[in-house]
Amino acid sequence: MIQRQLSIILENKPGALVRVVGLFHQRGYNIESLHVDPVEDLKEYKFVEDKLNIKLKEGEVSHLIIATTVTDNLLRQILRQINKLIDVLIAEEVK
Repeated sequence: MIQRQLSIILENKPGALVRVVGLFHQRGYNIESLHVDPVEDLKEYKFVEDKLNIKLKEGEVSHLIIATTVTDNLLRQILRQINKLIDVLIAEEVK
């Protein structure tokens, strides 16, 4: 198992963070650290707008960083499951 960092851009709505953390809890994955910041400078998230064909507004999204220790297969599974959550715009591994 290798320590990984996941970067998640999610809508800043009530319950969004709970759904992400709940996914880890329900499947028995451990979160070693968690950091959430509201996105203030949207320029660096232009790739999200382009990929999803949406227009983000300031204060509408948050950037979540999760550190966890998992295998490659578990990482792929976690990312697939997180990306299915309704408030998640994009989730990927930080390299």
